[in-house]
Order: sequence, then C-alpha cells, then structure tokens
Amino acid sequence: MAQITLIDNGSTYELDGSPVDGSLAVDAVGFARSTGWELKPEGLCREEVCIPVRDRSALLQDSMLRLDEFARLAGRVAVVDVARGVAALADSGGRRSEALATLDAPDFTLPDIHGKQVSLSDFDRRKRLLLAWSSW
Repeated sequence: MAQITLIDNGSTYELDGSPVDGSLAVDAVGFARSTGWELKPEGLCREEVCIPVRDRSALLQDSMLRLDEFARLAGRVAVVDVARGVAALADSGGRRSEALATLDAPDFTLPDIHGKQVSLSDFDRRKRLLLAWSSW
C-alpha cells in the first residue's frame, strides 16, 4: 500500500492506495471520508444523489475503489499518473461547456501584489482584466 494524492474540486487528499491495471485504486473508506462519495447497496452515493453501479467488482476490489471506474460512473474526467501516485478528477466536458456558455468565471481567490487575498466575488461581478506572468 502506498500514499495516493487525489485532487478533486480544488482539494487535495492523501489516501492509502495502490496501482491497479494502469490506474490507481484508493481505500474506499478514505475516499468516502474525503470526497463524500460512498458505495452503498443502492449505488455510489453522496448525500441524496446516487449513481447506480451495475458491476460492483469493476469499481471495488478488496475494499479498494478504482478511480478510473469512479470517474466513468460519475461522468467525470480522471487524469492519473500511476508512476507518481497522483490522480485528478475534473467535471465532465458537458458541465464545463455549460459553464463556458454563460461566460461567468467561477469564483477564485488569489493574492494581490501586496499579498492580500482577493476574490473575484469581491468585485460584485464587474468586469476585470487579469494579468498573469511567469518567469519560465
């Protein structure tokens, strides 16, 4: 068993896990505790939302939850680096397209040039020009 880094919705979790068939599997209990998604008799559930799971053996193997199969069932995109033990889960392309159609940027917080944390929502949805710079 190794430590697997899971990035989901802007949060990072360190979970027990291991490589399996070109993907990563993590401890199902730790996954539920971290993300809120729990495998129940009625399916893969978070709060009142449940996704039916027809083939439990494809998702859960020896109490380890396969991240690639979770992403497929949840309609999400998974990027997995087995060698480094890192996985990232993203929203589906459809959800991202819906967000882009509104042309509304999601709220985010970054430090200004004086180190003060500033959120996009601080500007009450007024248009702002963002400048980004990198030394590389």
